Amino acid sequence: MIELNDLIGTPYKDHGRDASGFDCYGLAIEVSRRFGYKLDDVVYENHNIELSNHYTPTLNVTPVDKPFPGAVIEMQYGKELHIGVCLSDREFIHMTKHGCMVSRIGTVKIRGLYVINTRI
Repeated sequence: MIELNDLIGTPYKDHGRDASGFDCYGLAIEVSRRFGYKLDDVVYENHNIELSNHYTPTLNVTPVDKPFPGAVIEMQYGKELHIGVCLSDREFIHMTKHGCMVSRIGTVKIRGLYVINTRI
């Protein structure tokens, strides 16, 4: 089992990519690294849902049908895109404005699940 407890409660920070603060994508990069994968980084200006159509084809990910530990989960909050990483087929870790937390899969509309193609 990988260690993630040190991430719980880490503060949210726009474009954050380290333990001083993560955004949802920065946290996904770190959690994926701990699972042994390298998720490509992207630079974006907003969390608009259209980001998925723009960036997903350029990333090192492949769609999958079911959640599994280490899978990237893409969700939709209203018109905003949100990213997390599955810890099991029932839970995922993600960033919120209140910090890093674990939530149950299905509490937010799922847009896609992806396996990362690049191992570390």
